[in-house]
Amino acid sequence: MRSVSFRLLLVTDRTQTGGRSLSALIQQAVNAGLPAVQLRERDLSTGELLARAREIQSMTAPRAVPLIVNDRVDLVLAMNADGVHLRANSLPVSVARRLVGVDRLVGVSTHSIGEVEQANRDGADYVLFGPIFDTPSKRSFGPPLGLGELAEACRRSAIPVFAVGGVTSASVPDVRRAGAHGVAVIGAILTRDNVAAATRDMLASLMS
Repeated sequence: MRSVSFRLLLVTDRTQTGGRSLSALIQQAVNAGLPAVQLRERDLSTGELLARAREIQSMTAPRAVPLIVNDRVDLVLAMNADGVHLRANSLPVSVARRLVGVDRLVGVSTHSIGEVEQANRDGADYVLFGPIFDTPSKRSFGPPLGLGELAEACRRSAIPVFAVGGVTSASVPDVRRAGAHGVAVIGAILTRDNVAAATRDMLASLMS
């Protein structure tokens, strides 16, 4: 298992860039100090996703920024990415771990305290927990869980918990006080006019 050194994870969604190039925005964020990227474009074909992943990897690798691929262990191995992020109903952590090895990260999306506890038992390196606040991208997962539930999840987890769902630089202090190791965001960076400034704002909030 690998330790999780980053506190900010940018999850990609090219539908939230306002028509701008996702790759260009990721480059701006990386240049501004973004410490980790999760590639999540689930509707792309394997070939398209691999091409997109390699393009992003060309930006992240020179700065030693971990690139984590959503759900696709095969692509992680094909391109020697830094880790895989599993959905709650995806491959079991034990299977993913056997395939990717102990030197790559295995993260899991969780939407209940029970799922957080299961990910701990299964040997995940970290979990995303949410949605904490209301956000369009997470409404299919139910109503916001809130800071109280986040605090309880953090108390019950021995591995890092990342708050996800509607988190902004203004709410980062609240989720950190609740015990979150860090945050995973989409809109707080990708929808902003100045992606570099948004990245720096999130990092500053996490460090304060």
